[in-house]
Amino acid sequence: MKNNDYEAKVRGRIIRFPSVDGLTELELGGIVAEVEEKIKKIEGKMNIVDTSKLAILAAYDFAVELHNLKQRSETNREADTKKMDEMIEKLSKTLESAAAEDEK
Repeated sequence: MKNNDYEAKVRGRIIRFPSVDGLTELELGGIVAEVEEKIKKIEGKMNIVDTSKLAILAAYDFAVELHNLKQRSETNREADTKKMDEMIEKLSKTLESAAAEDEK
């Protein structure tokens, strides 16, 4: 095991997770806890006991969440860009008006 790998118990099994730059053991533990919670939720809802199928469904659920977050992020970025363009245009007009007044 590498020094910075992270070990955690998931569904009764000790699993070694590769380290992730910038994340502490506490943060990695939180991520593993989210995975466990997701698996429990799917298991309870769908009454599945096959561990590999549960893992695939949990990965799928996380991928859907990530996709939705990316979509929202893109939408927000576009809205922010539009708003900034509008503000720049207003500021330019205001500065042009102020310069014209100064010339009088």
